[in-house]
Amino acid sequence: MRIIAIIPSRMASTRLPNKPLVDICGKPMIQKVWENVSTCRLVDRIFVATDDVRIYEACAGFGADCILTSAELPSGTDRIMKAYEISGENADVVVNVQGDEPLLSGAIIDELLENFIRTDFDVGTLITEIKSPEDLLNDSVVKVELNENMTAKCFSRKPVPEIENVPVENWLSLKKYYKHIGIYAYKIDALRKFVSLPVSAWEREEKLEQLRLLETGAKYFCVETNAFLIGVDTQDDLEKVRNYLQNQ
Repeated sequence: MRIIAIIPSRMASTRLPNKPLVDICGKPMIQKVWENVSTCRLVDRIFVATDDVRIYEACAGFGADCILTSAELPSGTDRIMKAYEISGENADVVVNVQGDEPLLSGAIIDELLENFIRTDFDVGTLITEIKSPEDLLNDSVVKVELNENMTAKCFSRKPVPEIENVPVENWLSLKKYYKHIGIYAYKIDALRKFVSLPVSAWEREEKLEQLRLLETGAKYFCVETNAFLIGVDTQDDLEKVRNYLQNQ
């Protein structure tokens, strides 16, 4: 089985300007992410996919294979597929590793892949238990509701499922809620199907592109991790990551 990883990376963030190139312990964030993925035992090749020549040049500086794609692509997953087509690769699984997850280690990605590739499901992804009411109520924290076989029933920015007649602050004492971590391991046919689909009303409402494929009946297999992870969207997130790494 051939597995490749593609890291989509853009300068489009409004909350954190030039996000992929911000400094984390002396290196641009995109380099930290690439170095982490480079430690994966199960990944055969890694690419960065970008629409910005500044990111392309930075990647050339630290030795990453980088593919320039159009700025007009509608989603990160469409960028992944376009980069895959340009790469000339013939993979069984394509892993979409977000370029703003500098704490996501190669070991965690390998754990996801080891659990996922032995299944018949379409996409593998990561989840972690939500511990605080603040995260449960935060729209930026994407939640996932699970079926019994650890596949996703739905993704939402709202707490799902709701517990009627109970204050929200008490929900975590009654049920486990899970945060979705934005890494996706696609069987290649699932990736091709994703980019062939139109944007759905559900996806548009929640602003979550994974719903496009989920509502066609595709199965997202969820692997739980207890690792400390922070997606970098703001300056505050960046400082938390820097402090964490400096104290390791």
